[in-house]
Amino acid sequence: MKALGYARISKDEEASVSLDYQRAEIEKFCEREGVTLIGIEVDNGISGKSIKARPAIQRVLQCVDAGTIDAVVVFKSDRLSRNGLESLQIENLMKQRRVAYFSTTEGRLACDGVDDEFLAFIRAGLNQRERKLISLRTKTALARKRERGERIGGRPPYGWKVVNGEMVPHEQEQYAIGRMKALQSKGYSTREIVEALKQENIRTRKGGDFNQTQVCRILAKAA
Repeated sequence: MKALGYARISKDEEASVSLDYQRAEIEKFCEREGVTLIGIEVDNGISGKSIKARPAIQRVLQCVDAGTIDAVVVFKSDRLSRNGLESLQIENLMKQRRVAYFSTTEGRLACDGVDDEFLAFIRAGLNQRERKLISLRTKTALARKRERGERIGGRPPYGWKVVNGEMVPHEQEQYAIGRMKALQSKGYSTREIVEALKQENIRTRKGGDFNQTQVCRILAKAA
């Protein structure tokens, strides 16, 4: 099976680590599944709101339409699109061209099972809903800060960044928080979480290893 990978980071995302991590996960997935990865197309610093202004995803779709690849592999389905209608259109094209669609975090998508069309609608809706919720949470948080007379600026908390005066999620740091919470839910101790993050090459904002105090503080704020 010949596959093409696709990775994306949001508009104004300044850290390249997120793209590197996506690439690494795609490569590991293909190696594990015995899939021949012919390349990874990348849209750097472009929002997932629409595919129209993303040259890399257009190249991927051209390959799908032409039948020159057997599969598309992404880190997560929302990397492909956070527009519900476009997500469904992309998955439908893959099914029509018999191109497999894999997410390293969600498994095989765009299949022909009884519930797969239903799940595609749910997935597309959730990805679009998350985009809108992120925007709403950000606007609400900033409004409350203004109401309390708090200064908007300075260094944002871990998991967030400031873009054009607004605080938006930092994708790589949000992923790190998600891993911490997932490991904690599995019963890992703080020390074990620190070691797992180190093994997975998940670093602090400054590029170092996490310590137990940092993990405890982040998990407390994320609770």
